[in-house]
Amino acid sequence: MRKTLLASALLAALPFTASVHAEDSPIAANIGFVSDYAYRGFSQTDERPALQGGFDYAHDSGLYVGVWGSNVSWLSDSDPAISNSLEIDVYGGYKGSVGAIGYDVGLLQYYYPGSYPKPYNSPNTLEGYVGLSWEFLSFKYSYAFTDLFGYEKSDGSQYYDLGAAIDIGAGVTLAAHVGYNDIKGQDDYTDWKIGVSKEFVGLNFGLHYVDTDVDNADLADERFILSVSKSF
Repeated sequence: MRKTLLASALLAALPFTASVHAEDSPIAANIGFVSDYAYRGFSQTDERPALQGGFDYAHDSGLYVGVWGSNVSWLSDSDPAISNSLEIDVYGGYKGSVGAIGYDVGLLQYYYPGSYPKPYNSPNTLEGYVGLSWEFLSFKYSYAFTDLFGYEKSDGSQYYDLGAAIDIGAGVTLAAHVGYNDIKGQDDYTDWKIGVSKEFVGLNFGLHYVDTDVDNADLADERFILSVSKSF
């Protein structure tokens, strides 16, 4: 479930890829492979690999739009009657800076094409977000305008994301992240991640440790995630 923010925030929050816009083009693309697609601490692929990729368009004014996709299995794994194997995220917003402070405001639509027999609620979710960044630190607040990922009566759920990304030398980036999930009608929980990434032979390689304070869900257990990605 990808969200656009400043590059440092993406490095801190995600194990896969962040696209970097070329100086002579407003369009960028990215493709990545991960050993497990973890989102807010939970595996979306039953701890199996995922292929991911997307496109972004950024205007000089600060306006941007993009689309990103990944294979997933968390819905169909819960019930074979659900026919879904894909997540598509469509987002858009505006980013800029005031002095040394960067900001990013936008909307993100999560879409899970497939069929959902009763009594399942649609997992499609619309979130709004506000992000701030300074130097190597970033913070992002997300608010669900619809039911969150299929939870009944969960609109108004919130997510708080604090991250940091530091160049520790030799082209290696050390990134850390902690997030707090305030889900209406469900138990709140915290997720965190720390890891390193490095560009080599035109690819970005990463290794991240992911965990949560959830005790009753195998998909939220601690694990290491390997990733390799390419931006164009």
